[in-house]
Amino acid sequence: MKLIDFRIFSVFAMVFPVAAALAQSDITDYIEPAVVDEFNLGVSDDERTNAQPQRGGTLRVRTPADVGDFNPVLQNSAFDREVSLTMFETVATMDDETQEYYPSLAWSWETADLLKLKDGEVQAGIALEHGNEEDPASTVVFVPNARVHTFTKSDVEELSVDEGTLTLREQWGGNTYTGKIEEGHHVYRVNTAHDPVLQENALRITIADLDTWKDRRGSDEFFRPFIKKGCALWFHIRPGVTWHDGHPFTGEDYLFAYDTLMNVDVEAQGLRSFIEDVTMAELQNDGSTVHFRARRPYFKQFEAVAGIIIPLPKHVFEPEKFGGDTKAFADAFNEHPFSRKPIGTGPYKFAKWEPGTRTIVERYDDYWASKRPAGTVPLWRPEQPYMDRISYEVIIEKSVSLKELEKGSVDVDPDVEPAQFNLAQTNTDDFVSRFVRAKYFHMLYTYIGINNARPIFQDRETRRALAMLIPRERINRDILNGMSIPITGPAWSRGPSYDKSVPQMEFDPRAAKRMLRRAGWLDRDGDGVIEKEINGEVVPFEIEYLIHTARDYHQKIADIIKEEIEQAGIKLTIRKLEFNVFAEKARDKEFDMIRFAWGQQVDPDFAQIWHSRQIANKGDNFVSFSNVRADELIDGIREEFDPAKRWEMGREIHRILADEQPVIFLEGFYAPVFYDARLRGVTFKPSQYPIRYYEWWWADPKKRAGESG
Repeated sequence: MKLIDFRIFSVFAMVFPVAAALAQSDITDYIEPAVVDEFNLGVSDDERTNAQPQRGGTLRVRTPADVGDFNPVLQNSAFDREVSLTMFETVATMDDETQEYYPSLAWSWETADLLKLKDGEVQAGIALEHGNEEDPASTVVFVPNARVHTFTKSDVEELSVDEGTLTLREQWGGNTYTGKIEEGHHVYRVNTAHDPVLQENALRITIADLDTWKDRRGSDEFFRPFIKKGCALWFHIRPGVTWHDGHPFTGEDYLFAYDTLMNVDVEAQGLRSFIEDVTMAELQNDGSTVHFRARRPYFKQFEAVAGIIIPLPKHVFEPEKFGGDTKAFADAFNEHPFSRKPIGTGPYKFAKWEPGTRTIVERYDDYWASKRPAGTVPLWRPEQPYMDRISYEVIIEKSVSLKELEKGSVDVDPDVEPAQFNLAQTNTDDFVSRFVRAKYFHMLYTYIGINNARPIFQDRETRRALAMLIPRERINRDILNGMSIPITGPAWSRGPSYDKSVPQMEFDPRAAKRMLRRAGWLDRDGDGVIEKEINGEVVPFEIEYLIHTARDYHQKIADIIKEEIEQAGIKLTIRKLEFNVFAEKARDKEFDMIRFAWGQQVDPDFAQIWHSRQIANKGDNFVSFSNVRADELIDGIREEFDPAKRWEMGREIHRILADEQPVIFLEGFYAPVFYDARLRGVTFKPSQYPIRYYEWWWADPKKRAGESG
């Protein structure tokens, strides 16, 4: 999960089946496929169908805030992430539309379950039958050494579904695997638990034969039989990949990134929360396989290990110099020059950073995927990325950004404010002939964060009263130009974990004032500001509300909120901060109220933001929300592999948050974008990840040649 305004993933039969599609748990039902050049009315169906992408030129992207840190482990904002994801990549990549992971820096991987017998022996394999946890005599069928292997389709030389065999190309060893074969959009999976040879050694034991383990809920009553689904993973590092400085990329770099994230003194508590249960990582004897083991099952275990751990160049940081002193290493890592001059493995490499002005990345000509034959890397063409370079132009003021777009100084503004989108100026024939007006539903939500650790906010009725003082309809009408969708909870409003039955907190100042009086807030001295006795002291209701400079309309919304809240006898001071300072205030929990926006996932894990474990050590639970039942549900979701049960628990979390109001939920909304009409290959995908500019190209030969205009 990525913070938009701040920060920064089966059951098997015992016989060979016919080919089956990889189960996506109907998650794709909640995603609308993107259409290339959908909003560009100047692109004909024929041109779209027979597109001939060409290399060349520069894409100048407007960004409303400067990069605070290029190190993907330490980043605080979506603006940082937007730039860094052109330079860095992970061992596996997710297809935004299908939610399927396919190989990237790892050319293949394997997953397995862990089983531990009462004599202490631990084995990796696949559990075909898990038994009934309530019945000690029930049977467990476990196939030791079985694994689920994943390969890109293009790496497979021969496939026989009827015989259940898959043979790799000679380049990848030419090995043959036997088992249950599942076909995905981009990959094949082979579950070798169905290999008759491996099944000869299958264990048929009872629940009573197994050791037990304590799940996340922690209480002694939650000891469970020791079968841990998906807790063993192996990643085979792709050969021939180089860092942007020419140094070979190896499994050591991947392992180093894991070790760095797990270092509690590295400022990455939010990311660390996803891999907190991974307790073992090692480079195996072949030198190219990295093996992980987790102490607890997690429905996003693969996503966390493959997508959260972004490999880092070990040779740059030289951890061996610190002689095992993890605190000294962390201090050096947090301040390393790498944060200002990064080295990645991605399609673009760092070229220049002009503080407060721009960041430029250039095509990396030695990029591994561009050297692969056409059709062998999913969703990638060898001639990509098409642009020679991308220049992220820092333009804070919206009025200035529009002028720069119109005079040709920037080519795309992905951060258009709703008011700009509806200006007469941006709806003229001349403007529409030169620029595309795109609008897509963003996978994010906004809310006003309330610092629940502050004494004035610890009463539930006080927080609910504040929520009733926010005029959402007026804000949507007057500031957001009808582009917002009111929300009541943290899950994506179009996804399965969002409870549509939860009612809105209606704008009702009179009811809010009554609620405040019941909570003990009274104007005792007649100065117009209500007070309350807290811990033996009479405290005035005074709030400092933090917003940032990256979006102009935040000030307009804050002015409306101030007007309504102060009519209830609450003094509200608006404090506007430069974005990176604002982000640090959020991480350090130095605020009363603050405007947040967070990215979302279709199938969410709520732990990063809402679990009480994430309050300390600069965790991403900025608002210090703590609720025993919510923690139990969050932990339960992490270990639940049945999506229907998981989504129901998510809806209960939604109801708890709506009732407690630790934050004031505002809206999801449509994201307006302006871009040059000569650009092609443009999509806005249903994902929380940044726009993938490496797919864009110039249709105009002059622009490809680097000419202005």
